[in-house]
Amino acid sequence: MAEVFTSLLLIVAVAFVAPLISWTIPKRLVPEVVLLILGGMLIGPHGLGLAVEDSSIELLRELGVAFLFLMAGYEIDINELRGAGGRHAAIAWLLSLGLAFGAVSVIGVTGGAASANGIAIATAMTSTAIGTILPILRDRGLLPTAVGASILNHGAVGEVGPVIVMALLLGSRSTWASMVILGVFLIITLLIVRFTSRVKRVGRRLVEAIHLGASTTAQTTIRATVLLLVGLCAIAAIFDLDVILGAFAAGFVLRHALPEGDAEFEEKLDGLAYGFFVPIFFVTSGMGIEAGLDAGDLVNLLAFFVLLVLVRGVPVWLASRAERRRDGTRIYSMRQSLQIAVYSTTALPIIVAVTQVAVSAGAMSTSFASTLVLAGVLSVLVLPAAGLALGHRSDHVPANEVMRVVQGPAAPDGRTPEEATAPVGEQVSEPRRPASPPSGIRLPAGERTAATGVRRPAQPDLVGLPDLREQATPAMARQAELGMHARGLSLEESHRLAARLAEIEQDHALWRERWHRARKHGGTSRAARRRRPRGE
Repeated sequence: MAEVFTSLLLIVAVAFVAPLISWTIPKRLVPEVVLLILGGMLIGPHGLGLAVEDSSIELLRELGVAFLFLMAGYEIDINELRGAGGRHAAIAWLLSLGLAFGAVSVIGVTGGAASANGIAIATAMTSTAIGTILPILRDRGLLPTAVGASILNHGAVGEVGPVIVMALLLGSRSTWASMVILGVFLIITLLIVRFTSRVKRVGRRLVEAIHLGASTTAQTTIRATVLLLVGLCAIAAIFDLDVILGAFAAGFVLRHALPEGDAEFEEKLDGLAYGFFVPIFFVTSGMGIEAGLDAGDLVNLLAFFVLLVLVRGVPVWLASRAERRRDGTRIYSMRQSLQIAVYSTTALPIIVAVTQVAVSAGAMSTSFASTLVLAGVLSVLVLPAAGLALGHRSDHVPANEVMRVVQGPAAPDGRTPEEATAPVGEQVSEPRRPASPPSGIRLPAGERTAATGVRRPAQPDLVGLPDLREQATPAMARQAELGMHARGLSLEESHRLAARLAEIEQDHALWRERWHRARKHGGTSRAARRRRPRGE
């Protein structure tokens, strides 16, 4: 027991030191994940030999990867996957899969492309480490943007697709038996989703009790999440599926239960996942890597990295270039498409998982598996840095605001004409969290209403407050439009976007003024607090 706690102490020490070192590096060019893996290599049996991985640490490691994919599944917007972005991501992944098996056949790996070794190598080439790049995208402010939404789409397909291939082709069962098992698991997941919806409609007292207990020592929302996660992972393990699939399904169910998100809950979940379990997974992954590389291993590492970029990056780039708005213009510029491609090519957790399966089946040597994992580490080190170099401040325009304004004025029921007439699978989802608009964009009220037709929400009766909308000038409006036009939008789209962002900014300013007034005169009433927009 003392050896277990000593190993755990060293693991959590690496987890504590890694982000501190990452913050000292200019622009955080070395992600925390890389430092966690390198720290694991240092303290592991192939390094200094200070820490060992027994069954207890292995259980924490499995929970770490489960929480990693839970968070990834929770960040995915299922409505985005149903739309054009999801279809392009699926097509890009299928193209990557075909290229991967073609590359394995040309190279001539041991056993051939149809062997467990060949399937494992090809599957590893098609993965995207969405769980790994999720904290990076969050730190760089890309999650609520159009670029971030595209990366999440490609990442979701690039995680689920390889897991399904692993279940179908690398398991001990036949392909047809594996398909039946996957179908049963999908039915169970859908039943859990249906049960969740029914509880939200009927079990009001239970839902209220869970919410009330969230702010006490009971922490009922977190306990319910852990129950969901462990339950689906247990079902996946019973069916001899990878726990990654169960964790990803748990994330989707959780997003269905909280479609609008919950800031307090997400903060607690982040603390539990990224504060303890996820770092343990990355550190222990480093502990299992054999650090000694000869010339042949180094050549294999670089070759696999190049194949990873070609097989996964090129199809994602093509898919990004193929995406169009309804008026036929490209959604992403050449620079943004390259940025999406390099982020989506980042791979690691699936490489770790698929190589472990191949090693356990005796189809791949431990040294070659370590080489592939190190290539994944190299992708995490190099590709996010390339994505940062390709970034621009124009990428930080909120995706939900761009889509809403570009699609035109709102209809009487609150939807745009395109949303009202689009098929169910292509409707634009509402934003889960209010986005802060860029500063310096203001339009006069008269021009905004007459020129754009954007429906303005009813304003509160604020007696004595100045009309902040009248502080703008036509020159400022024109400057804002030209600024948006320079970012790749048409003039009409730029005008609509500037109008919408100006409205949001002015609404926030009005509500802040009212709130400060209420506090000055004796505090904010309960009704006023309920009416305050979220995030103020």
